[in-house]
Amino acid sequence: MSKRKIFSPAEMSRTLVDHRHWLKHDGGAMADLTMSNLRGFNLTRVDLRKAKLVGAAMCDCILIRADLREADLFAVDFCDANLSQADLRGCDLRGTYLRGAILDHANLENTDLRDGNLIISDDQELRFLTHRHDPAGRELADLSGVQMVGARLSQATIIQTDLTGASLQGAILNGADLRDSNLTDVDLSGANLAKANLSNVDLCGTDLSGADVSGTNFENASMAACNLEGVDLSTAKLNGARMVRDLSELDIDIRKVLREHGQWVSSFGAAGTRAVLDGYDFSYVDFRGFNMSGATLKGVDFTGSNLAGMEVNMADFTGAKLCKANMMGVVMCGANFKDADLSGANLRNADAGPQEILTRSGEKTDKDWPTKFTNANLSGTNLIRADFNNADLTGANLMQAKITHINLMDANLTSAIMEE
Repeated sequence: MSKRKIFSPAEMSRTLVDHRHWLKHDGGAMADLTMSNLRGFNLTRVDLRKAKLVGAAMCDCILIRADLREADLFAVDFCDANLSQADLRGCDLRGTYLRGAILDHANLENTDLRDGNLIISDDQELRFLTHRHDPAGRELADLSGVQMVGARLSQATIIQTDLTGASLQGAILNGADLRDSNLTDVDLSGANLAKANLSNVDLCGTDLSGADVSGTNFENASMAACNLEGVDLSTAKLNGARMVRDLSELDIDIRKVLREHGQWVSSFGAAGTRAVLDGYDFSYVDFRGFNMSGATLKGVDFTGSNLAGMEVNMADFTGAKLCKANMMGVVMCGANFKDADLSGANLRNADAGPQEILTRSGEKTDKDWPTKFTNANLSGTNLIRADFNNADLTGANLMQAKITHINLMDANLTSAIMEE
């Protein structure tokens, strides 16, 4: 069975010396670290230009200011590695696993970051070396949560890549190809995206404030739930892009409805009118900061809408469609999401803990009401740092959901569908 070769510090030192001589055409030998186990090595300022590291395990490695230009890094596992200020120009990074890696101010110009599969021998048979399985019929390279603040990615190929939660603040991405990628909850504030290709990308909860999008291709992108403050879209290509709909475009005076609903909430039902909005189409609408606590929203279509920071405590979302909605930081204690579709939604930092039950006069009853996701579709949902304490997830689909640092204490996961 194929195993990665484990290098001792002494062996690694000899390999690097030979490689330096090879680079200078002074004897030596090119560093061939194919399928090697280099986990945790400190390789600060290492010179591995043109080296071969196909399929190497470099988790937790320190590669600060490393020179990796034109190295073959196909399918390398860089999980949690520190590549700050590393030079990766011209590298083959297809299939590379970069989840949790730090690439602040790294140079990745003209790199290829697409998905890729490495076929290796296993007991005389061929098999794929994979670092993860991706959802719903299409494989995505995984760069979720990667730190690339100020990284240089001009002309880089990053198509069909999962960048959920990545930090690319101030990154240089002019001319980069990010087609079909998932940019949910990505920080692209101040980034240079001039003439980049972001067609068919998901920008749910993405921060594009102050970004340069001169000539950027946003065709068929989902843009209704992203931050475009200070962004000039005048030269961007927006054919087919899903942009935010203004509240005035709706078939109902929603501001009036929500004003009366607010009175109903604050008076514990003594004044105003409860919002009953069952079946409405609110797709791609910006509802940030509104209070819909206790509203009935059965079957409402919130696809691609921006609901960030809302309060929806005890609201009824039974059968609602919330696909790719931005629900970051939403307070939803005691709400009912039975049979709702939240696939691909962004619920980072959402509060789905139990709701304390009060009397009509506002007095405590010492009883709690759990938030319900019975048979809900949460596949591919961003649940990082969400609070699902005591939530009812009976029969819920959580396949490919991102659950890093989620609070599931006392949650009911009976018959829930999750990765093993």
